Amino acid sequence: MDIYRTLLVLAASCVMSVVASAQTPPLKKIKVTIPVPALSFYPLFVGVEKGYFAKNGLDVEIVSTSGDGPDVDALISGSVDFTVSTPNRLMTAYQQGKPLLGIMNLGNRMGIDCWMNKEVAAKLDISAATPLDQRVKSLKGLTVAGTRPGAFTYLLLMGYARRFGLEPQKDLQIIGVGGGSSMIPAVEHNQVSMACTGSPAPELAISRGMSVMFSENIAGKDPSYDNFLYGVLYVRPDYAKANADTVRKMTKSLKESVAFILDAPDAEQLPILKKSFGGTPDDILMAAAKTNRGMYLRDGRITDEAVNKASAFLVQTGALKTQPPPAAITTNEYLQ
Repeated sequence: MDIYRTLLVLAASCVMSVVASAQTPPLKKIKVTIPVPALSFYPLFVGVEKGYFAKNGLDVEIVSTSGDGPDVDALISGSVDFTVSTPNRLMTAYQQGKPLLGIMNLGNRMGIDCWMNKEVAAKLDISAATPLDQRVKSLKGLTVAGTRPGAFTYLLLMGYARRFGLEPQKDLQIIGVGGGSSMIPAVEHNQVSMACTGSPAPELAISRGMSVMFSENIAGKDPSYDNFLYGVLYVRPDYAKANADTVRKMTKSLKESVAFILDAPDAEQLPILKKSFGGTPDDILMAAAKTNRGMYLRDGRITDEAVNKASAFLVQTGALKTQPPPAAITTNEYLQ
């Protein structure tokens, strides 16, 4: 009898499992592009690794495009569903009559820092403690680098030059050299005097002993780049209208990810950081993550001030002709 009872229990268990599987809808596959695997976009990786997306019915694939531009092109073409990126294409698309929609602010601060060849900095007698205008003016005659022409890393250098009276490509040369893995040796061998990108590349470069920090934007040391729309989740307006529930699930998952980043102890975060941003020593990676925490917004809300600061920056760089009205390109309605 015990054997029959066991078989009956097993059979019932199998039936219940099949019924439960039949009642659970499959996860909706979602593709999201990012420009580079930087800590600015850490909430996406947390959402995948901690299962927040899956809990909300989404199967999210993150695709890095090695610089901003191609990430948003993929969104415009419809080959991906969302982009988490810098705000330049959000605004230039509006200028071109092809509006996109910013629906969540993941990074409320300029998420790019610059580092300089140590010997060059010593020769110029500058450090991160030197007044910013003096630092930037000392770049005259040098070659500096972002990831690619037109990328936000490149625009930051354009903005620095014009903000302090230098003419880009005349007073200093700005070039693109690719991501952090190519920037670090380029600075160390003085092929470029300075490079700019997101964490953890600047921190890793400094730890190697041949570079010094030039800016401290991620730490909020430049008021012009604080409360500044940077890590924005955007979507096509037609997609948002047709898939409002999916869009809300996306923002809900990312808010849960941000809460984890802000609240969870280091021991829980380090395995995700190592998996997502490998190649950086644990202590450097953890220190960079702590610095980046100051840019994440728990509620994800987009403010007019953040939009206006970012658009004013883009006008300054020449990437944008006029500042768009914040309400024309952003909304908080999907954060409910």
